[in-house]
Amino acid sequence: MMRIWIRFLLLFHLGGLVVHCAHIQGSWNPSEQKVVVVTKFGYQQTKAKNEKDSRGFLYGNFLPQATYNYSNPVLFAIVSSENINIFRKPSADYGMSCGSMLRNLTTKGFEPRCYPNGTSDVFRWIPCPDGHLCKGEDNSANVIPGYQMTMQIQEKYNPEHWFVLLIACNLDSNCEWKDSSPDVSIKYDIWLTNGRPNSEAVSFFTFNFSFDEQNTVQLFLLTVVAYAILSIIQSGANFKNRQMPPRSVILSRIITMKLIGYSLQCFNVLLFAYDGQGFFIARIAGEVLRNTSVQVHCLLLIMLAKGWDISYPGTEYPKRCVIMWGVLAGLDTVLFFYNCTFVYDVLHDVDIYSAWPGHGMILIRIIYAIWFLIEIRKLIDSEQSRQKAEFLAHFGAGFLVWFVSLPMIGIVASFVSQLWRFSLILALTTFSNFVALSCLVHQFWPKSSYRKFFADYTNGHRRLGRDDSHEFNDYDNFLFYAEDSDSETDYPECEDVIRTQI
Repeated sequence: MMRIWIRFLLLFHLGGLVVHCAHIQGSWNPSEQKVVVVTKFGYQQTKAKNEKDSRGFLYGNFLPQATYNYSNPVLFAIVSSENINIFRKPSADYGMSCGSMLRNLTTKGFEPRCYPNGTSDVFRWIPCPDGHLCKGEDNSANVIPGYQMTMQIQEKYNPEHWFVLLIACNLDSNCEWKDSSPDVSIKYDIWLTNGRPNSEAVSFFTFNFSFDEQNTVQLFLLTVVAYAILSIIQSGANFKNRQMPPRSVILSRIITMKLIGYSLQCFNVLLFAYDGQGFFIARIAGEVLRNTSVQVHCLLLIMLAKGWDISYPGTEYPKRCVIMWGVLAGLDTVLFFYNCTFVYDVLHDVDIYSAWPGHGMILIRIIYAIWFLIEIRKLIDSEQSRQKAEFLAHFGAGFLVWFVSLPMIGIVASFVSQLWRFSLILALTTFSNFVALSCLVHQFWPKSSYRKFFADYTNGHRRLGRDDSHEFNDYDNFLFYAEDSDSETDYPECEDVIRTQI
């Protein structure tokens, strides 16, 4: 159990849920792992007007943790998405030879001794002597100050994902690839950025972010502001309506969870934009609150569809409904964390829609949708008022769209490149959740025209005061004659009138 938890923490720390790390620190022993895929990072398209400062940069330090024979180095490489396929093939811990793995890389890669005609700067030999540049750095002016190596990635036409690899291979005297597995731990400290460090041309919102995750800072900031405004509006509605209905209580808690969750995620990406790592606890807490709020949102809609706080006051929760919801919500949470912990793979394009736990989460959402549809249909059939039945029909149709929005977004996202998919999914799911909650705030509003379709918690005089004036007059007449009459024969004509009106 402890190993599972450690793995879970490491995956979150490496950005499995929210963003890929721009600043990565760790250690690697070539004798224990032949190949390590450190991370995947999307480099932006280079701007023609500012080519030098808009390139992608990779720089860092690689220091041995013990005495090292620098004549027997190992390989540090950055591999484009078109050349990564060889590492995606199943192999027993990369039991294939170094020549087989690196055949495609050597066709374009530059290495001063063996491949001087190469055009791509994708190789470095590590570790590097403390206080010196790495082997292969032929121009110290190109190296970022304070670091031992620097690579520059130029994407002239389109943004692209690049993979950072540590490979226990070396070139022999005949320029043939051979295994190199020194039993020494190598400590690495790597930065990946879109733009030249300390350049005036770089943007705070894009510098440390992979291309597919750029502009998430603006999105989270906008979302926090939107939920803050919605929370203030909901609080104002609750202040005016002193006896807060149970439905409004649950809605307020959902909005509060959303606001806190997105605030934590916003804090995380703001810090990530600054230090390239973010805040681990805020990242986890934000994801948990976001997922929990969605589950509670589903529960609220299903209980309303069952007639809770509509046909009858919501003083008690439907126990069977809550129990069934608890099972589905618990299973969804397990699948969510299992997907992040065990299925996430930096080598493959994995998201909520492409792995089996994600498919399970979508299936649960579809079960919620079917459940909601069945319950709202029963409620409509049992309703005697045509006007209220029409409202319930529109209510059910509108929120059924929200239930099926997750699988629909998945269908759309499956046709979108991985370079745009993360931002698309995040933006669409955030927007759909906000619109759904805003509609509930409007419908639960004390002065909304829809208030008459929900359970009423006001006293008799206030309730009648909201209805037609003749009903209020009838009520006053009834009280007047009931209090002043000594017998049923007093004022018979008035009694007949009242009876007729009632």
